[in-house]
Amino acid sequence: MSDQDPQDFRVGSMVAGYRLEERIGQGGMAVVFRAYDARLDRRVALKIMAPGLAADEAFRQRFIRESRAAAAVDDPHIIPVFEAGESDGVLFIAMRYVRGGDVRSLIGRVGPLGASRVAEIVAQVASALDAAHAIGLVHRDVKPANMLLEPSTDADRPEHAYLSDFGLSKGTLAATGLTATGQFLGTLDYVSPEQIEGRAIDGRADVYALACSTFEMLCGEPPFLREQGVSVMYAHLSEPPPSVRARRPELPAGIDEVLAKAMAKAPADRYATCRDFAAALRLALGSGPASPEPQVVGHPATEVVAVIASGTVAAELSPTSAAPESSPTSVAPVWSKRSGPPQDEPAGSWAETGSRRSWWRSPAGVAGICVLAVVLAGGGFLAARGHGGGGPGRPASSSAKVLTPPGCTTATARAANLTGVVAATTPLSGGPFGVAVSADGRYSFVATGNAVAVLRAGSGLAPSRVRTISVPGAKKGLALTPDGRYLVVADGSGAAVLNVANAEDGAAAPFVGSLTSPGGSGAVEVLISSDGKFAFVTLQNSAQMAVFNLADALAHGFSSQADFLGSVPLAAQPVGMASDGTWLYVVSLTGSLAVVNIKAAEANRPHAVAATVPAGCGAARALLTSDGKVLWVTARQSDALLAFSTARLRTDAKHALIARVMVGETPLGEALLDNGSRIVVADANLHNLAGVPSNLAVISTASALSGKPALLGYVPVGQVPREIAVEPGGKALLVTVQGAHELEAVSVGSLR
Repeated sequence: MSDQDPQDFRVGSMVAGYRLEERIGQGGMAVVFRAYDARLDRRVALKIMAPGLAADEAFRQRFIRESRAAAAVDDPHIIPVFEAGESDGVLFIAMRYVRGGDVRSLIGRVGPLGASRVAEIVAQVASALDAAHAIGLVHRDVKPANMLLEPSTDADRPEHAYLSDFGLSKGTLAATGLTATGQFLGTLDYVSPEQIEGRAIDGRADVYALACSTFEMLCGEPPFLREQGVSVMYAHLSEPPPSVRARRPELPAGIDEVLAKAMAKAPADRYATCRDFAAALRLALGSGPASPEPQVVGHPATEVVAVIASGTVAAELSPTSAAPESSPTSVAPVWSKRSGPPQDEPAGSWAETGSRRSWWRSPAGVAGICVLAVVLAGGGFLAARGHGGGGPGRPASSSAKVLTPPGCTTATARAANLTGVVAATTPLSGGPFGVAVSADGRYSFVATGNAVAVLRAGSGLAPSRVRTISVPGAKKGLALTPDGRYLVVADGSGAAVLNVANAEDGAAAPFVGSLTSPGGSGAVEVLISSDGKFAFVTLQNSAQMAVFNLADALAHGFSSQADFLGSVPLAAQPVGMASDGTWLYVVSLTGSLAVVNIKAAEANRPHAVAATVPAGCGAARALLTSDGKVLWVTARQSDALLAFSTARLRTDAKHALIARVMVGETPLGEALLDNGSRIVVADANLHNLAGVPSNLAVISTASALSGKPALLGYVPVGQVPREIAVEPGGKALLVTVQGAHELEAVSVGSLR
């Protein structure tokens, strides 16, 4: 029997006749690779089980038997299992490799899905589940992250849904005695009451999980969203499911009744089959609107399966997707529009059927839950929703808290306005957007509509406008080259380049040339490489980052064919960027953060993205600390500021989010003060919510990173503050205020 840990397998090695190409998922119980089968010239997803499981004879025999039984299930919506068995003491499963993404990732990017699309996905997954139930297999872990989508050529079904990770190892663990009495296996957000109780389960447990998944598809988050795993368990056991229509009132009235039946606490009160539930759902949603969403693009991430017993927990990680999660103060997810302040959520529409009194509603049952909570909390409880430590595949510290990005919300944090703030304004024409300050602090530059305003520092706090340079199309971000000689301004499909000296003194025409990308559009942010050779521009409308050879263009003249090196493909609507000279971080409004290898972006663009992780709803801007260790991201539709460990983004992306702070409405620009001890965020209130001011949020970074209350207070500013620059020496903040058509200077010394 092999004693090799599956984590030790390396790309390029051979396992059971498959050549390992890329690790796409890993954890304590298994590791998953994309692998190549030379015998049949095809790619597969190869799952390799941990040696401790393979060493158990009963587990090995049942694992192989059930894997082969699952492979024999005749349904087009179950991920095909090509081979399962043992090779040189290694247990493995070879499955179809699906290039598309999963439903959880889709929700994280586009928010709640259209009604008709949800009904179609659920119908396909229900078909897979009932086919498995017919031969005695129960999935045990149905959730959006296990529903894979692949584009289809069928006009009636534009995407084909597969059910993945059929829980073979979970069922085998339960059947072979490798889990103790009272344990359950599943993911907390979707687990049925009988699984929590450790009772026998059948296909109706999958009906319950499918209903929870349906709720998430329709509302953007699971039905029982809680900070603590124990609270999620208690809700599954005793609380009625919340109302879908309270969050999406445009849906038909019957939807709440259908989900209440499918999520009944007692299995006998649910639909008998998954197809019965899918049919009732389709009927209820028959008149519901179907809103379009972007094509799914998936990212490998993490699934956590909790095994709870006697206060201890084991975890299995496999290749699915990390689920974005709303903050404690979040309300009904809103994606396409912001309709106003949140309303109190109704208690729900579920009513218990029958006369039986379930044990969890009795005083003894409630007491038991409380005891369970104490035991789990004292035993280093690892919640499957992302809190904890000490279990396999998790950080070693039992106190470590794993965060997930928040979902969409209109809720904002409450804090008092800071007093004694000193500020002054400079009127500007057009809609000011990006701002940059020269290294000596004498001049600043603001992109204003179709021009660039040049301002000079004087004796007062606010600089004075000295001239306006017409630059057609220049209306977004801008950046100075490291030597300060050139200003590069986002423009159309690329950028306009200005000579700074000429712009400042007006002695000669400042315009030098244009960088353009064929077919690109929607330039937003500009970033110059630390050596000044390359310019990177996010193209919001083209889902790309354009790469230009700036040094060559300045040396030999501008030429669209020579200057444009190519584009790095990204998630839809890329906007903000930050870089430490080696790595470049790009955030997209669809809620993702891409980690880009700069050298690869310059020379091997199709393979430049090293990782992509969820980054909240409407990720807008990115900012690095001076040491490059922490990346701060504003999530404008989450009303939140997020902190990511850059080291973990590159090595352990699923644990990279290390802090999140609720701020004001639709945060955009950000700036660090006092050597990074504070961060200022521009809360733009882009949607003009009644009674919600535009302001600057001032945050203690140390408190944020330690999980303590971090919002120090607000500074009121004009309507729609966009971007923030800090004058050299930290004298003042320069804030572009788009709605008020001005540049506002705020004394840093008054922000104490």
